Amino acid sequence: MLFVGIDIAKYDHVIGAVDERGRSLSKPMAFKNSQDGFGRLASYLDGLSENKAEILIGMEATGHYWLACFCFLSERGYEVAVINPLRTDAMRRFKNGGRVKTDAIDCAVIADTLRCGDFEPSRLADEKMMSLRQMTRLRQAMTESAADLKRQIIVALDQVFPEYGTLFSDMFGETSRAFLKRCPTPEECESIDIRTLTNLLDRASHGKLGREKAASLKKAAKGSCGIRLAGDAFSFQIKLLAEQIEFIEGQTAEVDAKIKALLDEIEPLILTIPGISYKLGAQIVAEIGDVKRFRNAASIVKYAGINPSKSQSGIFEGDANHITKQGSPYLRRALYLAAMAQLKCKAPLYDYYLKKRSEGKAHREALIAVARKLVHVIYAVLSKQEPYDPAYSSTNENSTL
Repeated sequence: MLFVGIDIAKYDHVIGAVDERGRSLSKPMAFKNSQDGFGRLASYLDGLSENKAEILIGMEATGHYWLACFCFLSERGYEVAVINPLRTDAMRRFKNGGRVKTDAIDCAVIADTLRCGDFEPSRLADEKMMSLRQMTRLRQAMTESAADLKRQIIVALDQVFPEYGTLFSDMFGETSRAFLKRCPTPEECESIDIRTLTNLLDRASHGKLGREKAASLKKAAKGSCGIRLAGDAFSFQIKLLAEQIEFIEGQTAEVDAKIKALLDEIEPLILTIPGISYKLGAQIVAEIGDVKRFRNAASIVKYAGINPSKSQSGIFEGDANHITKQGSPYLRRALYLAAMAQLKCKAPLYDYYLKKRSEGKAHREALIAVARKLVHVIYAVLSKQEPYDPAYSSTNENSTL
């Protein structure tokens, strides 16, 4: 068997190979992340062996830069394993203490990691699953962008209109946003005609707010202790940010519609689990991908990085109050939010949370325990292709289901 390592970068990759005894088979070769570069890659591999079954190729999961090279090789019948960088870092420390790091050395380290480890060829998700993953990650990015814009508005209002946070039950609700787009500073609120402000509030609130609210806003503006400097700049900033938030939220609704359609087609059974919404269910399904690639629920727990970490040295043994965080951050986030949803809706695993709290676990520790338990439920539903059964919630965490 021949083991090939490819050090992935944005523009240039480096390839090297070793045999079963770890001996280098050729001088490392650089090639571009382009069609011409992939042509050189193919020639290099042909020179190693005409039998593709004799070659196992490894590359690190470096951002998204590995994907094009992976697809090129897979389409040509090569077996490719995508390796966690933590595994190659361990091999690098073993070989040279981690002191030397070059592209040529890295591709050799990847090949050696492949040779010494027990790696199975990686598989890409099918087209629909990949589409779902793209949509859910896009939605998360858009939500984070909107949250950042909201924070910027709050910072600006804290300076020019610090009382504003108490004037609306939802600072970024439809009515408040309409107000911010029209007169976000105290000076503008004072100068606007009360009839005009009343009409604005009436339309935005669908008749729930009117002259009384307009009067209270003008009173708050008159008594505001906010700064009066650079009012025009603050006003322009807040109005612009409010419009951007509205635009992003409109696009998010379009993304949500696509996510719903994809999840309904791919894996609607996850929605039978109490507390799992379309948004969370879609992200969990997208990040897990084909559940058959996991041997059991514990494998998914590890993949998500919510498995307990443990340190031991001599007679000292640390407790497992921390998680490794060495897996998928997207899946870990979705499972954490899903665990929180279990508490909010008093779902079946809420009792499990209370049990952990009664055992002395802190809130976050108990919540992570719920997330791990939830993985076992999810694995049972997806692997058995059956709707949620309450018996799944009582399954022991150590069970393989």
